Amino acid sequence: MPPRQTAGAGRRRIAAAAAAFALALASASCDFENPSSDGSGEGVFYALGDDHRLYRWDAAGGSSGEPEPVLDLSGVWEGQGDVGTVLRASLSIAPGQKYAAWIDGASPGAVLEFGNLETGEITTGAAYPVDHACIDPSWLADGSALLVHRAAVWGIAGEPGGRADTDAIPLPAKTWGATEWYSPEAGELPTTMDLTTQGCRLRWYTDEDGAAQALYHDLDVTELYRVDATGSVLETIPVPSLKGTEPLTIGLVGVDPSGRYACLVDGYGPYGAYKGGFTIRAESGTRVVDLEERQAVGADDTTCVSVHADGYVSRDGTQVAFIDYTGRSLWATDLPDTIAESPVLFYFPPD
Repeated sequence: MPPRQTAGAGRRRIAAAAAAFALALASASCDFENPSSDGSGEGVFYALGDDHRLYRWDAAGGSSGEPEPVLDLSGVWEGQGDVGTVLRASLSIAPGQKYAAWIDGASPGAVLEFGNLETGEITTGAAYPVDHACIDPSWLADGSALLVHRAAVWGIAGEPGGRADTDAIPLPAKTWGATEWYSPEAGELPTTMDLTTQGCRLRWYTDEDGAAQALYHDLDVTELYRVDATGSVLETIPVPSLKGTEPLTIGLVGVDPSGRYACLVDGYGPYGAYKGGFTIRAESGTRVVDLEERQAVGADDTTCVSVHADGYVSRDGTQVAFIDYTGRSLWATDLPDTIAESPVLFYFPPD
């Protein structure tokens, strides 16, 4: 059965998020002291430029390395609604770095788009007038398909949540729909997953036997769930049982490839934004947690942008660092000017 939702707690959480709305990058006081680095990094980053293009940057070249444009996303700004927020909250890069996916639009006319990172070609995957604010499209760990959550979240004029003015974008309504699979190459795939327990921020990983599993949290962010590819709950982790996190945990940013480490968000401030009845996906987290030990790990006062087998990427303004789970900074480098102000970062370690 789905976990019981406390209406009062949910309203307090939403009110706090709305009051603290500030969609910006997470910034910590840490200055990444004593990294074992010469000013360059390792691996590849993807980020947005001021010209609305998606760039690929090889960190081995340091900040002097020139990012390469791979996708032109300027067409997003031709849509209706808060298209920039929706783009930032839905953009993702497939494992394998062949495709990107995002929601184009913030209205009943929104669509799910796929971008080929090798050719720059953009194709439409599906109409997406949906709940992009809770379960954002998430890639399988092998990059073969994307799990999407499509629900009729836009109110109809004359009905609760709608608007009398039929020319206006209707108000979003908080609903829950089925999940579906889409592939950038094969299109819609058979539905295999039934998430009977409502929740948000589903992130895929591969278990020790090679099977696809995922982690997500309930609507009030009081529990984390491990599920298999059918949606069956394998484990429930009470959020209050996680030691070393702040009392108020509001979201999940990512999980490492094995499902052991998770990047969580504590508090509000710059880490999330209120929209459409849910908190938009955070662009950065505040704490990495070892879910086996149920204990916070890594360096104090660092953010987490993404988590990986050997550590996590932290960002402090225009500088990024890779920190292992003991808290040691392995390398740090400045972002090049082209992507230094990007609201989102995606990192892929070297093979």
